[in-house]
Amino acid sequence: MQTSSRAWLALTPEPERELPTAIAVLRAGEHGVPDVAGEIARAEALVLRGREAAYLAWLCEAAALAARHSDTDDPAVAGAVRVVRDVVRNQAGLLLGLPGGGRRRDRARRALEAA
Repeated sequence: MQTSSRAWLALTPEPERELPTAIAVLRAGEHGVPDVAGEIARAEALVLRGREAAYLAWLCEAAALAARHSDTDDPAVAGAVRVVRDVVRNQAGLLLGLPGGGRRRDRARRALEAA
């Protein structure tokens, strides 16, 4: 059963605060200079206008970025990997406490736990 609940918004403060900088550092490893402001704007837009599916996809994307950089020697990138992993695992656990959500949330939670 799917739900149109906005309960997922209760999960957003930590990721909204912690992930943009970490994601920017990880992306910089792929594309050059970190765009922290762009990632902050993306996170804010997601929280203000997004849906749960987009939020879960964002967490999965962050986990995938961290996985791609897990064997880095760069201390800044290694720190970003740790931040992403910690936040994503925490969010996976918190998803269990939300009402509804159905199979999509279960799939996302399992993917996040595996990160």
